[in-house]
Amino acid sequence: MDYRILFTDIDGTLLKDDKTVSADVLTAMQEYTARGGRIVLSSGRPLPSVLEVAGQLKLPTQNLYIIAYNGALVYDLGAQKAIWEKRIPLATVRTILDLAHENGIHCHTYTDDTIISELDTPELHKYLMHIHMPYLIKEDAVSYLSSLGECMPFKLLAITMEDRQPLIDFAARIAERLGGQIHTFFSAHSYLECCRKDASKGNAVRFLCQHLCINWQHTVAAGDAANDLSMLRAAGTSYAMRNASEEVRQAADHITAKTNDEDGILEIFQRMQK
Repeated sequence: MDYRILFTDIDGTLLKDDKTVSADVLTAMQEYTARGGRIVLSSGRPLPSVLEVAGQLKLPTQNLYIIAYNGALVYDLGAQKAIWEKRIPLATVRTILDLAHENGIHCHTYTDDTIISELDTPELHKYLMHIHMPYLIKEDAVSYLSSLGECMPFKLLAITMEDRQPLIDFAARIAERLGGQIHTFFSAHSYLECCRKDASKGNAVRFLCQHLCINWQHTVAAGDAANDLSMLRAAGTSYAMRNASEEVRQAADHITAKTNDEDGILEIFQRMQK
């Protein structure tokens, strides 16, 4: 099979637990793109954070694309422009933030380059440990976004420190109020993503394949968490990392023998050469 494009999740898949990429993985990526293969970094992270990861890879930009915000944005790194956007209306953002406050849940949103939170919380600083982006505390995030010229965000993120149940309950309340507009899903144990209903990694995969005229049968996807499920299902061949959640392992065509921390993704590059 001629595998022309690889869609890879970042955290828990491409990166080791210490957020680095090994020299062996870098070499495999460089060899794959040198043969004409395309790589898509697919993440729930905001675009600036994915761009930081992309900078570590030193790959030809004409063969590198980004899916950020869980599929709400597709970015062509060679052209340095967005080619797919699914933003959330500000009225909907206000509803989600109000629900979060009512239920004692930390929830923040974004401009295109800054994290915006209405409260300065431990959960926010937990997130900032891994996402190297500036942040602002604004009493009314929606008014602030509106002052920037209707700057609609790509997603909101709700976080707890440990217990997942409050996020499960919060997701149910969002579904009751906004089920026709917003879907929620976990990208980590205590991270609940809130995106437009039509924004997903899977939809972004379909869009990019059509944009690049690549048949879905020639695509490979790799992931480890629930927000990767739609991507794995959209690809021709799918891999769950050994460290993946059980639902992801069940959904994938293959499971790597090694975890992300053991360079399990190398197995995928090796299989794509056969």
